[in-house]
Amino acid sequence: MPNDTYPYDAKARVLTLIASLKTLVQRDPDQEVTGVAIPVLAAVLSVVKAARPNDPVVGSVIDLYEMNLLSEGEGEKIRAADMLLIAEQLDAALGPYPLGNPHDSAPRRDGLIPGEYGIET
Repeated sequence: MPNDTYPYDAKARVLTLIASLKTLVQRDPDQEVTGVAIPVLAAVLSVVKAARPNDPVVGSVIDLYEMNLLSEGEGEKIRAADMLLIAEQLDAALGPYPLGNPHDSAPRRDGLIPGEYGIET
């Protein structure tokens, strides 16, 4: 995949989500994601769906997520550990950064892009 078509924004958002979810899960394995975080999760899913509209895993994950939210209604809750599993699958669907990543010649160990979303080099 050429660098100009790689979904850098989706990748950065998913990696940031993974880092946040790992922090929550480490503190409390049963921690739930609720409130204003739910629309943020939905927005990340939308960005990934736009980047990989034909990926069967992305489609299935988003369908299951949307069904869960619709069945839960107001005050919906999702376990952080469950969302972490989903986020890691979305990361896999996006694939690794291509060689010659214009954001960083030496990828960070955590995969985040320096300079984006306030991330320091």
